[in-house]
Amino acid sequence: MKNIISITVKFFTVVILFSFIFNMLSANTLKIYSERQPFLIDALIEAYEKNSGTKVEWIFAEKGLVQKIILEKDNPIGDVFLSSDIARLIDVSEAGASVKLPKLSGIPDHLQNSDWVALTQRARIIYIAKNTNIININYEDLASDDFKGRVCTRSGFHPYNISLFASLLHHHGEAWLKNYLTNLKKNLARKPQGNDRDQVKAIAAGVCDFSLGNHYYYFNMLDNEDQKVWLDKVVPIFPNQDTQGAHVNISGVSIINKATKAESLNFLRFLVSEEAQTIYASDNNEFPASPSVSSSPKVEKLVGGAKFDIIDLFILADNRKTVVSILNEINFDE
Repeated sequence: MKNIISITVKFFTVVILFSFIFNMLSANTLKIYSERQPFLIDALIEAYEKNSGTKVEWIFAEKGLVQKIILEKDNPIGDVFLSSDIARLIDVSEAGASVKLPKLSGIPDHLQNSDWVALTQRARIIYIAKNTNIININYEDLASDDFKGRVCTRSGFHPYNISLFASLLHHHGEAWLKNYLTNLKKNLARKPQGNDRDQVKAIAAGVCDFSLGNHYYYFNMLDNEDQKVWLDKVVPIFPNQDTQGAHVNISGVSIINKATKAESLNFLRFLVSEEAQTIYASDNNEFPASPSVSSSPKVEKLVGGAKFDIIDLFILADNRKTVVSILNEINFDE
């Protein structure tokens, strides 16, 4: 009997010890939900791990991540949600899956609220075939008769395009947007497909003359031996310089329910710090959310003083459902 009691005591001692060790290790681990590949911000993660002593683990899903976070909200796996689109951050907060944040210094008020904070900004630009000799263009032009059979794009339902269309809805109204998207579909040289870089490849191959794409893909292609030759055939243009300016969206971050909040807040404060914002600017070629940090010189050269369309991010998120409804109604991708 004594042996059984002794064995039982030892067993539970070992269980408690392992539980303690596990909790200690977990306390020094930060788990990040993201639809962005971790290699895109390797330098940031390495810097944070070095500064904090905290290990970062990545929970990656290219599709369905918001739904996963919402389903797990009562027992989440991750601590932080790092997203490339404002609408996804708002979806998570409206589902009650994230916590309220304090105001973070160094980030403008229009780029943060109590649910999320922006980390970077990116412009949706138009890549144009050089032989068109066009140097000034508006998003609205892509739906005109002159562009019939000359436009390429990825899926209209991709968050990057939905955000752009949501901004046009804000400026022009629902009836106008439906007509615009209907005519834009008619002007496509092929069904929507691929990613932003695939559209530039199509221009280089003579499939089309115009495509939508984020500005930083220019540098991604420039750094790729197989892709930089495409850039010999295109010019990146920041549209609508005589009107509202080029459309911008954000990448941002929120803290998940029941997260290790102190560590998560430390991570957020690091992400908006001058060190992290500088890494973002130099490694990702995006625009820092912090106005005290400049874009990299090569990005500044590309932008060339372009004007940007500054819209309340909640307006873009609110307009998304109407945009998706119109895209479905006209079968944009078909």
